[in-house]
Amino acid sequence: MHGLLRIHRRGLRGSPPQRRYPRQVPERTALYRRYRPQTFSAIVGQDHVTRTLRNAIASGQVAHAYLLAGVRGTGKTSIARLIAKAVNCPNAKDGEPCDRCETCVAIRDGRFLDLIEIDAASNRGIDEMRDLRDKVRFAPGQGQYKVYVIDEAHQLTTEAFNALLKTLEEPPPHAIFVLATTESGKIPATIVSRTQRFDLRRIPHKGAVEQLRKICEQEGLTAEPAALEAIARHAQGSLRDAESILDMVAAFAKGAVTLADVDALLGSSDWEETSALFDALAAKDGAKGITLVGRLVDDGRDLRLFVRRAIDHARALVLVRATGNVPETASEQVAATLRAQSPKLSLDQLAKIAKRLVETEQHLRTSEGTPLPLELAILDLVTDVGGLRPPAPDERAGRRDGTAPEPSRPAPASARPIDPRGTRATAPERTPVVDLASRRVGANDPPATGARPPAVALDAVRRAWTELVDRTRERSVGKAAQLSAAEPVAIDGATVVIGFDTEFARAFWQDKLRPQLEQDLSEILTVAVRVRCVRQPGTESAPPDDPMLRAALETLGRPERIMEIE
Repeated sequence: MHGLLRIHRRGLRGSPPQRRYPRQVPERTALYRRYRPQTFSAIVGQDHVTRTLRNAIASGQVAHAYLLAGVRGTGKTSIARLIAKAVNCPNAKDGEPCDRCETCVAIRDGRFLDLIEIDAASNRGIDEMRDLRDKVRFAPGQGQYKVYVIDEAHQLTTEAFNALLKTLEEPPPHAIFVLATTESGKIPATIVSRTQRFDLRRIPHKGAVEQLRKICEQEGLTAEPAALEAIARHAQGSLRDAESILDMVAAFAKGAVTLADVDALLGSSDWEETSALFDALAAKDGAKGITLVGRLVDDGRDLRLFVRRAIDHARALVLVRATGNVPETASEQVAATLRAQSPKLSLDQLAKIAKRLVETEQHLRTSEGTPLPLELAILDLVTDVGGLRPPAPDERAGRRDGTAPEPSRPAPASARPIDPRGTRATAPERTPVVDLASRRVGANDPPATGARPPAVALDAVRRAWTELVDRTRERSVGKAAQLSAAEPVAIDGATVVIGFDTEFARAFWQDKLRPQLEQDLSEILTVAVRVRCVRQPGTESAPPDDPMLRAALETLGRPERIMEIE
């Protein structure tokens, strides 16, 4: 026995000592939790909601169900808890809770039994709603009302909504329901009609900046005003996101929070870079714009974020150009830049720029990190603004007709078929037949005086055409067949002119598939090029005599009426 005790004691003495860490990580809650509003007056940017609720609570006209709809971080859950505070606070004045009594402190600490918060994302079934329906009949245990907060209510199933419907329509007098959702369109109309709906707005920029400034004062943080404005812009109307970003930047920065710290942590691009892009577009300088994109790529910037900032810049220019007023989110430096740039771009040009940037942002999602969609967009916008040489009058007429420019030579007049009754038929004029060899010789001729030098040789484009058709065939056999019948006919600076044999194919590729064609051709040629689709001159068959067949051809011959099914 003593031997066993000695072995046991020796074993205890031989065990390694428990490791103790010199300093434990201090317990600390996030900023957005510590500065959650505790009164209606502390809610930022939702005066239309808080005023209505205060007046209803003060006058005793509290509804039995509320629906709070809005994007994330706008105060839905905070307002729901404040409703529970105000209706149960014995010292409430003018509908405002005192935030000092036992009930208010219990709700603030999360230990009030009559405030039941349900996460609909994880309790979305009919069984949970049946359990709620059975328990709602019991009287409150601590306060005057039992408040049920159903967060993300749009995730409830149809059966769960049906089970909740009768209880929501005629609840017990001591129960109040508050439904919060970010997608109000998914809430059934039968539920919405039984509630008072409030649509929460995005937090105004100035309100978010002021709230961040107050938090910095209370936390003892030093932050540049430009840094707080950048954080508020990045949050896009979500105050919770803004407070979370401030928490991250404060941990990242060494001392004061600066704009450089915000850019380094978030990878956001400054207004100077987006304004430099618009300076390049206004000056018709594609090289400057592509150089800017290359610098962003070298710095590891997020191009999608840069494009989104460029879209905001375009919107700001439209506002200045149309109304003469700068956006509220613009600082003095940004306002001066916008006023200087707005006379350089017309509203029509800004509309084209904004549309192309939106398309580019979508393409960057699937471009696997390559900046090519943005570079092609810059070339496209520079060309649209007028970056290419002014076309000759006859060339402009040819572009309006959708045909390729031809060498100047007299064209024979086209004869129209004569109707047996002696009247001239209504068939369109036939385009003169052009020899393919002569057209290729003309395309290979040196550019005329004043034309821009070609960015790539026409022979190189023709050699790459087969690879382009093979790549397209992997996605669509029908589209590959259209490209097989087409061919490159000319080079106009950085623009490759593609000739199609039918007007349908030309319009289809020019209007719908040109960005994809430009991206594929640029990747094969390893140089950024643009594409212009034209119709090759040639003969067209006369319309058939059958009127029903003519009507069918007229209807189906329009690209917008045809949907390809692969």
